[in-house]
Amino acid sequence: MQLRQPASRRRLPRVCESARRHDPRRGARLQVPLSSCQDLPVPEGASMTRIAVGRADIAAVEVLDEFSAPVSEGQVRLAVGVFGMSANNISYAMTGEFLGYWAHFPVDEERGCVPVWGFADVVESRHPDIEVGERIFGYLPMATELVVQPDAVTDLAFSDSIEHRSTLHPWYRRLYRCATDPAHAADAEGLQATVWALFMTGWAIADDLADSVRTVVVSSASSKTSLSLAWAMSQLGVDVEVIGLTSASNIGFVAGADIYDSVRVYDDLSLSDLQGPVAYVDVAGNAGMKERVHAALGDRLTDSLIVGGTHRGGDRATGRLIGPDPRFFFIPDVAENAADGHAGFHARFAAALGEFSPWIAELIELDQATGVAAVVATYEELLTSRPGPNRSKVLSW
Repeated sequence: MQLRQPASRRRLPRVCESARRHDPRRGARLQVPLSSCQDLPVPEGASMTRIAVGRADIAAVEVLDEFSAPVSEGQVRLAVGVFGMSANNISYAMTGEFLGYWAHFPVDEERGCVPVWGFADVVESRHPDIEVGERIFGYLPMATELVVQPDAVTDLAFSDSIEHRSTLHPWYRRLYRCATDPAHAADAEGLQATVWALFMTGWAIADDLADSVRTVVVSSASSKTSLSLAWAMSQLGVDVEVIGLTSASNIGFVAGADIYDSVRVYDDLSLSDLQGPVAYVDVAGNAGMKERVHAALGDRLTDSLIVGGTHRGGDRATGRLIGPDPRFFFIPDVAENAADGHAGFHARFAAALGEFSPWIAELIELDQATGVAAVVATYEELLTSRPGPNRSKVLSW
């Protein structure tokens, strides 16, 4: 067991933390004392920052400067480092109530931290099997640090069993130990933080559909999830065509990726030539577009998957959906319930990720930025717009 040198302790005044409320209309941050302050002892100078987002209004963003939480016996403190941010993180915020994402890193009843995928270093340990200096990859909060309670520790990973996360899905609670993780590439951490969860989803969808359909139609063809699906299907050696749907503005990028059998634009949706059985994969969560695709495919459509919910607005839905009821493709369940178990699934995934990464790296550029202001600005930008399909956001504190 390794510990940082204990800091001297002092008694705090009545205000124990403050929030800098970010108002994008004025471009200012105003000091806002929190009403729940308590007079508690904390380590001298120990502090952290969290980006709090409104659960009811995901455009409400606050920067919270707080004293660090104490580390109890059996726990470790992680300093969050490099992480990716994309439409996938907006999906976590948009579906936070429905799918329970706000329970993962809560702030209070009205706010939470949006989850991100990225890397962290162990900077304090009171657990006998976790050493200071270990590098970790996994599901983290949009914050500078996190206290976790390792459980089910193996050479590959451990699970966070801290009380308020102990009942969450094990896929989200598992943190990988980079030194022994076959999916880790030390020279490509920015890329891994950007594509890890998205590639796993697309790769698993391809495996799910390969033996049951003749054609797959996927929306948001420029997204990393859809590109991952098309790439993975191309590696399976099956006679399945993948048709990408995209906007007119992105068709150049999608066609240039040269991974789809055909690319169609949303505004000119012609699917009459496709052979059935057909599966539709809705990556963006655009209900109106789903109705149009279902209607265009008719009886040829035998399966319909919902993957994400990143599309704010979109085509107006009528509520009349022709064909099969959509099923939600939930990658945590798929990964945990794999026939070869989690270890076998992860080994197969790591091998595929190692082959996919050089391919996707040729298509995208990583936009890297550092600091609290950059994190907030990137989140707010993704709420209202998307970077070009050839660009990905990689952030750090």
